[in-house]
Amino acid sequence: MDESQANVAFTLAKEFSTSALTTTMDMAGKVKDYIQRGPEGVGYLCFVGGAASVFLGLLGFLDIAGILMSPLQYLVNAYQTGFGLVVCVLEAPPEWLSNARLAKAQRFIHEFAKFLTTFGGRGLFYLFQGSLDLSLDTYSLTWLVGCYMCCMGGVCIGMQYGLLPEAQVAVFRMPCDAPGLTLESNNPL
Repeated sequence: MDESQANVAFTLAKEFSTSALTTTMDMAGKVKDYIQRGPEGVGYLCFVGGAASVFLGLLGFLDIAGILMSPLQYLVNAYQTGFGLVVCVLEAPPEWLSNARLAKAQRFIHEFAKFLTTFGGRGLFYLFQGSLDLSLDTYSLTWLVGCYMCCMGGVCIGMQYGLLPEAQVAVFRMPCDAPGLTLESNNPL
């Protein structure tokens, strides 16, 4: 490689790294904005993580040879798909809960998995889900989703214990509950 090619490669690498850093900083600012919105913003961020888990879990199912070659990884993909669906049902936007099946599924989860009705319980669940993703691969898209879910777990646990002061006073209604019922964010959802 001559000097002109090296200069072009260096310039391209510099532009790429600058672009990547700018994009990362923009995304971090958006995540911070959603966290500052309180429970609804954090719920949206968790929903995105759940949807990513479902997507990656389904991609893991496409590797049919994985059943024979690494059945444990195939099983963990099944768990991740199911856990991702639970996250999506729990964190579904309120306007989606006009769908009777979705509202019924959310009520079922609230009734039979009560630990998921508090931010602390959800946070521990998201930490567990993220740790499963981290155990599958190193430095892959699945690993990144695992890191993301662990971070969301930490945020939820922090909200349970007053990390975000505005989240402590936020009062909101769970769409699947009876009309007019309001609960504080650090009590059961």
